[in-house]
Amino acid sequence: MKKLLSALLCFLMAFTLVGCQPKVSSIEVADGVDMKLVDVLEVENHQVNTVYYYFLASIENNSESVYHMSNLVYQLSASSKDGYKPINPIDQFKTIITNDVNPGSSTYIYGYIGVPKTEDRTIGLYVKKEDSFIPFDSVKIRTIQDDKITNSDAKKFTVYSDDYYEFEVDAENVTYTYKDGKSTIDGLLINYKNKTDSRLVVPFLSPACTIDGFKVSSLPDADKLKGMSLEEISQQKFEQNGMSAKTEAIKATTYGYQVFYLDPNQELTAHILFEADDAIPDFSAKQKNGVTITINSPAFGYKQVIKVNY
Repeated sequence: MKKLLSALLCFLMAFTLVGCQPKVSSIEVADGVDMKLVDVLEVENHQVNTVYYYFLASIENNSESVYHMSNLVYQLSASSKDGYKPINPIDQFKTIITNDVNPGSSTYIYGYIGVPKTEDRTIGLYVKKEDSFIPFDSVKIRTIQDDKITNSDAKKFTVYSDDYYEFEVDAENVTYTYKDGKSTIDGLLINYKNKTDSRLVVPFLSPACTIDGFKVSSLPDADKLKGMSLEEISQQKFEQNGMSAKTEAIKATTYGYQVFYLDPNQELTAHILFEADDAIPDFSAKQKNGVTITINSPAFGYKQVIKVNY
């Protein structure tokens, strides 16, 4: 009986030591350089049974030499009984804020991963060189539910608001201009607000713009058209063999939309610009709906469509 009690006591002590061991939220990735998980956000989309994790981690250089971020190699992985395995994601994005970190300075890494919703997966950041793993749940994981997202036909409205964030879209002053063969769509604003006293990772919205029209270089008298003003080119009729020329969907390049994190109580407005070289809408169409902005978030299952006047 004493042997049984002794064995049971040893088991309980071992379980206590292992089970109560705190999860690591910071690891050393080089001499004097630490990677620390700052914030994690979970966005669950019930409609398609997916979950996105957004993360923000700091790189703090306490050494006496410059740390090059190219030396940091990590994977978004899941822990298993056989170690840490890469994940086959629905969607994934990783980026760095700066290329080099001077002694005594710090920077951040940002990213997200979208996966099917499961109950038995521990996801985090795995640094193979150090054989070290920082699980996302080593910090408090904040959550957003997709049913709290607002869709609206209004030009200005609040997309999301809770105790942490407020996101607002403002398309009231979006304009279209044309010059030197280039279409420019400007004036879209996306406002991000941090309501807390902590630094928060941001699940930024992704706007895109498509022009249903023509490549200027493919039209007759292309050089002449490039030199026209908006008023002049909008009076032109584009025909092929006596019929209206066939339009195509031309994707514009998007600038200024990525917001990775917000400092405590910070409010930041992203000014979005779209440019499409060598592209114009079909000005002769009866319905002037050839310039379309879409604001997307795969994590939220959110999509907003905005038509631009021209």
